[in-house]
Amino acid sequence: MFISFISCDEEPIPDSFSFGVENEFKINGDYHSIDNSLNFTITDVNDSRCPSDVVCIWAGKVDVKIKVESPVPGTITLSTYDNPVDTIGNYSFKITDVSPYPISTKTIKLEDYVVLLKIEKLIN
Repeated sequence: MFISFISCDEEPIPDSFSFGVENEFKINGDYHSIDNSLNFTITDVNDSRCPSDVVCIWAGKVDVKIKVESPVPGTITLSTYDNPVDTIGNYSFKITDVSPYPISTKTIKLEDYVVLLKIEKLIN
């Protein structure tokens, strides 16, 4: 007799990523490039976007703080408003989306955010 269990949970986001394509990342995950040349963690997401069910004067923004461990340690903050792209060492980080989008009746936990980044390895 064979018994199979199916889970309705979301698939986990892999901890490795490829350069030049959009990849999903979550807060406090320890991420590394497939070639292990870049390691980083998203340490904070500050979401001040206008909820989708509210009319606002300003659309708001999301700031994402990234702590790079190697090869060049440092911290960058990307913003959907005024700083969607930043570089550290020979790597360019571009924020392309942050989900879920806020709704006025729901509180989003930090661990529920998914940040879509495109990371490029720059040529010297």
